[in-house]
Parts: sequence; structure tokens; C-alpha cells
Amino acid sequence: MNLSFSYNYFTIFGTRIVEVFSQSDVGGNYKRNPTMKGKKVIILILTLLFLTSCTRGYKVENGKVYYEYWNEGSGQGKRLIEQADAKTFRELNFDSESNFEFGKDKNHLFIDGEVIKNIDPNTFKFIGNYIFRDKDSAYFFGFYNDLNDCVIEGINPNKIELLKYPWAKSNNIIIHGSDTITIDDASEFSPIDEDWGKTKKYIINNNQILYDADLETFKTTSSFEGRDKKYSYESGFIKENEFKKMNFKTFDFENKDFCQFEPIVFVNIYDKLKSYDEDKNKRIEIIEKLKSKGFTINNTKYLNWLGASKVIRVSMTNSSCNCVVEKLYRYDYSKPAKTKEIFEVTERIHCNQKK
Repeated sequence: MNLSFSYNYFTIFGTRIVEVFSQSDVGGNYKRNPTMKGKKVIILILTLLFLTSCTRGYKVENGKVYYEYWNEGSGQGKRLIEQADAKTFRELNFDSESNFEFGKDKNHLFIDGEVIKNIDPNTFKFIGNYIFRDKDSAYFFGFYNDLNDCVIEGINPNKIELLKYPWAKSNNIIIHGSDTITIDDASEFSPIDEDWGKTKKYIINNNQILYDADLETFKTTSSFEGRDKKYSYESGFIKENEFKKMNFKTFDFENKDFCQFEPIVFVNIYDKLKSYDEDKNKRIEIIEKLKSKGFTINNTKYLNWLGASKVIRVSMTNSSCNCVVEKLYRYDYSKPAKTKEIFEVTERIHCNQKK
């Protein structure tokens, strides 16, 4: 069979590559058929280009430490690490899942060329599941906003028990990433997936306990949403669309069976933005109403809610009914960050008959 050849030119990283096509003189159709030599050339060029174009790591030159990096926009770059001591600097390698470039000198730990504050470089080591530790603390580098804000607060690094990523435990503390939750039955905790877990008492989403969730009927519907036989939940709390909007001034607290309340949010108690720090210890109007009807407070929790927003969650009870009052501080992102009064405030309530 006689064959004729055609050539296809293409460019990789600015280099022109030749690919050979063979053509049958019978069918007249081109078939992709790079020669063996052509294949080897292409593979070699691609390998060399990758190795020379995407360098990441540290380099000590003329008594100074530099970090080399690759940026898709600007290409290969190199920056001086001013704090690094070249005489004591060395790279660190861990058998970990992370793609970080670690380094240290006598005083500092470095990750991808960034100085990591308040970590002892001489006792820094890998535990597992993106968790590292030094002599005093543990750190999670699996997901984060700031490499210098990855400490796992309040735990003993000698007592960490790894679970399915990104979960871990330390005594009575559940760890999700770098966030923690203290619960009384932490020994019973088991992960459901990367975002959800449970104990015999609680459903947990990331770093939030769904205090109202029914364990027997609860199902997850997304990474931050779920529902049970009564309510749907979002980011640890009953979703807002479950609550009926009511006027606090005209609502009849006198002739209502509190255990039969549908979830209610009062939207007109506060008519202006509030400072959370200045307002959080002031009276909660719904609580005052319930106290006058014989309810007592079981506990009060100060919780985070939807980013910078806050929730004060108060559990109350009487002889037949359990109620939860929540004072919601919704962060107003339209205001300057330094403004104190940046929270829109509402109050809401939901109750259940005692079993």
C-alpha cells in the first residue's frame, strides 16, 4: 500500500510541534499516525517545558532565601523572603496530602514562601488529614482564608484522634477543619460526610449543632442544608422561610397556647441597626413576655450565623412546653467595616410540646 503524508503544526508554550498524518491512497482519508520518533520528541519537549516553566520551591542564593513560583498570568517568578535566615534555612518534606512547599529556619516556619506566625518550627510535624502540630498547638491547612489563621483553638495536640477528613476529636471536643464544638457526648460522634456528623443526641453541620433537629427523621439535602419531619435547616438553624412574619405590637400573647405556636419571626421590634457588642446583653422582648407567662430560662448560647452575623439562642420551658427564642443579628455588608452599628436585629420563637 502506498502512503502519502500530511503535516499538522501546533504550538505548545510557544514551541512549534510537527505531528505527522498518514493518508491511504485507497480511501483518501487522513489518519492520525505520529511517527515513533515524533512521539518521543513531543513527550520530551512537553516534559522539559513543564519542568522548566512551573518551578515551585525555595532557593538560597548569595546568603538570601528566595521562593520561586509559577503564575499563569505572569509566568515564572521569584521573591525574596526577607525574614528567612539563610544559614539555618532548610526545606521540610512531609508525607502529607497537601501540595505546600514547607521550609524553616531557626526562628520561623514558611509555607509557600509565607512566614507563618506563632508556630515553633523545630517541633512542627504532620499528624494527618491536613492537621499539623508543634509543641503547643495543632493547625489545619485543608481549607482556610488565611494561612496565619489555621490554629485549632482550645485543644490538646497530644489528644487528637483523627476521623474521616476533615473531622477529628480531642476529648469532649469535635473538630471540623480548624473549628471546634464542645459537646457532652463527643465519644459517640461519627461523621456522615465531609460536612455533616451526628451523635446519639445531636446532628452537627460543620461547626454548628442543630439543637432542634429530630435525629430519627433528619436527612441532609446539601452541604449546609437538611430537613426532618417538621423543619428544614440551613447552616445550623431552622430556615427563615419556616417562620411566619408577625407584628410584635399586635400579637396576642395572652390567649395563645405557646406549645401550638407555629414558628414566628417578629420583624418590627427594632427599627434601626444595632451594635452587637453593645446590644447583646440587653433584654430580649420575647423572653420578657414568656417569663410573665411562667417560662424559665434553661440556657443561653451566643452563636455565629451566616458569615459575620450572630445569634443569641435562649432555651425556655414551662410545665408543658419547650420554647426556643432567637435574637438574630444580621450583618449589614453595605455599611463600612469600622461602623459599630452594622446589624439588623429581629427576634423569633418556635415551641414544641414536651414528650
